[in-house]
Amino acid sequence: MDKLKLTILFLFMSLAASAQRLAVESLKLRPNDLSARNVKNQRHDLNGKPCALLKVMVMDNITKCSSGNIGDIVTEGPVKLIYITSATPSIELSFQYHYPLTINFADYGYKHLEGNSTYELNLVDALQMMIGNGKKVEGSASQGNNVQPNANNTANVGGEPAVNDIAEMVKIADDAYKTKDYSKAMKWYLKAADKGNAHAQCQIGYMYNYAEGVTANYSTALKWYLKAANQGNTEAQRHIGYLYNAGRGVTQSFSKALQWLNKAVANGDVHALCDIGNMYGDRGDHSVAMKWFLKAAEQGDTNAMYKIGLMYELGSGVKKDLSIAMQWFLKAAEQGDARSQCMVGGMYSKGIGVTRDNAVARKWYLKAADQGYADAQANMGYMYYHGFGVSKDYSTAFKWYLKAAENGTNYAMFTVAEMYENGQGVEKNIDKAVYWYKKGAAKNHYDCKQALKRLGY
Repeated sequence: MDKLKLTILFLFMSLAASAQRLAVESLKLRPNDLSARNVKNQRHDLNGKPCALLKVMVMDNITKCSSGNIGDIVTEGPVKLIYITSATPSIELSFQYHYPLTINFADYGYKHLEGNSTYELNLVDALQMMIGNGKKVEGSASQGNNVQPNANNTANVGGEPAVNDIAEMVKIADDAYKTKDYSKAMKWYLKAADKGNAHAQCQIGYMYNYAEGVTANYSTALKWYLKAANQGNTEAQRHIGYLYNAGRGVTQSFSKALQWLNKAVANGDVHALCDIGNMYGDRGDHSVAMKWFLKAAEQGDTNAMYKIGLMYELGSGVKKDLSIAMQWFLKAAEQGDARSQCMVGGMYSKGIGVTRDNAVARKWYLKAADQGYADAQANMGYMYYHGFGVSKDYSTAFKWYLKAAENGTNYAMFTVAEMYENGQGVEKNIDKAVYWYKKGAAKNHYDCKQALKRLGY
């Protein structure tokens, strides 16, 4: 009798521990759901890249998404809409009535969520799941995360677990790749790829393509890309297009490149539309390039909007029209594209296509600069240095020039060095001046080389 009581007590405590937890029932790509591409509602990350839309189906209020989300969470009854940047590998959700839950996308076969794509995440009450159908409870008190322990994960010689779950193999590989442990990443990608995982196959192709941990081999890259591409992986399809366009590992063929990029387009990859435009542009077929850029821009691709602006600015494939160029740059800038924000700032600064206005120029430069865009940071330094649209302020100018220099802008390296040498906006320091002159000279900046000669270096 006592044993029965203890068993009941143990079961009750186990259920109570799970009662305030949620479990992931499923995470799936919804290729026919175009909500993420709705230009009106679409969101972009700080680099102007479109976000993925994660539709969370849950009977609770989500109070916070810990990382990777852009903008507020939109609640539509049991459906919560979260816009996730394409570089985010995992998120942690906090709820009003349940414990926080971490979702590692790799556990469900995704290295990250693709921009312009819609995913559906179904969350259920862990207690109901455990009582109702006996499924394993993901995110339970004993686990602490969503990785399902594998019954066969026994230790091998050397302490490395024997992993038989494909999702876990991919996670190990992705984690190693992020830390640039390419040898380990390749080992686990191969294990997952041999079991048919398209993401792993694409990653192996990518590593051979760009010599990450292995000697570059375009033919081998193509072999692995093809395995993934034939399963509908759009990233692999695009890279095959790039290989054919450049003639790497294959006979150069524009038509075959176009064929593969069109496959990616057919599978909903907006980036491929812009890539096709780039190919036609490289061939000098600017009017055809414009057609493809417009298709991409209509679906919210800010890179395509930027390209259209450039074409109108230069008169490539269209009649040169600076005011129309500004309109396209502005469209992309308003959606967070840093290059376009910097371009809009430059056009206002110089009075190109618009009435010159340094105050407005500064506003757009600042938006791009705050995203880490080096050219905009250098332009902010220039405005404060010369007093354009702001009061002249060498100290603030130096701070912005330094940011740009640290981000690799040659002109900014020279100016930072010069300001150190002359003590403008910063305490005079010849050693630091020489340091920055050398940095610029290493990048073949003429004025930096001349300054070093002048200083006897």
